[in-house]
Amino acid sequence: MAVIARLRSAQINSAVIRSVLSRYYKDGEIYTVPFGALRGIRLRYRPEINFHAMLGLWELDNFRLLRRTLTAGGLLEGNETTCDIGANIGLFSLWLSSHGVPRGTVHAFEAAPKTLSALRDTIAINERSNVDVVPFACTDRPGPVEFFVGHHHHVSSLQADWAAGDSGGTAQKIIVDGTTLDAFFYGPIARPAPAFVKIDIEGGGVYALKGCTRCAAEARPLFLIESHTPDEDRAICDLIVNFEYDAFRIADRCWVRARNEPYPHPDGVWGNLFLCPKERRVRVAELVAGGRP
Repeated sequence: MAVIARLRSAQINSAVIRSVLSRYYKDGEIYTVPFGALRGIRLRYRPEINFHAMLGLWELDNFRLLRRTLTAGGLLEGNETTCDIGANIGLFSLWLSSHGVPRGTVHAFEAAPKTLSALRDTIAINERSNVDVVPFACTDRPGPVEFFVGHHHHVSSLQADWAAGDSGGTAQKIIVDGTTLDAFFYGPIARPAPAFVKIDIEGGGVYALKGCTRCAAEARPLFLIESHTPDEDRAICDLIVNFEYDAFRIADRCWVRARNEPYPHPDGVWGNLFLCPKERRVRVAELVAGGRP
């Protein structure tokens, strides 16, 4: 039982377990996720997908926070519009479609061609009709944009250095369609503005956050943002300060006090952050009790 408990908590990452799992999971086969917030969804296994995702042990802290705030806490009513920017293979999109907004819409943005194909496959396998797959990079201007495909689907980015990784290799440069959140929601095709936006685009938040100023000012969505670089930290600082947001850092369960300071300031803007408009701070603080108000 102790082993199962540790597995559920994602504390096991041994070569022995990886060897056992590699014998079980076969390339191209579809499996049901056994644990976690995504228990019951179906994923097609590919060697580039890590076993934590296949088991439902990926992004545990983020999903716990979203459940506590968006669903159990009632910050979403279930019929709103949401965005998954950097949808990857679709884990957050699936959670939002069934738990966050089962009567609403999830716009899932993904630009990397191979990952986009996997995302569409995931949505089809799970028969999610309320997920709209958007084959665009979310950036600071509409139109074609350079995009860099890395060696792994988790590192492709609008930033060449990030996509290349620490190995010093090179990423494949391609041209993809780009858009801004403001253009997507307030452009020629008007759409209901988002109530929640998740952003995890490997440093690309530097650009995407510049393109959602009207959304931030008028729609006042909640954000879940994973920051990867000092420049991305600073872009989040700008959003927080300019549009009067507060930020809760998930890793240490603390509210950001140094709102205009990036990493390495201990009370600054870095890591995985849950952002709320200042007018919702009191309610969000109640829901994330345990983080110092």
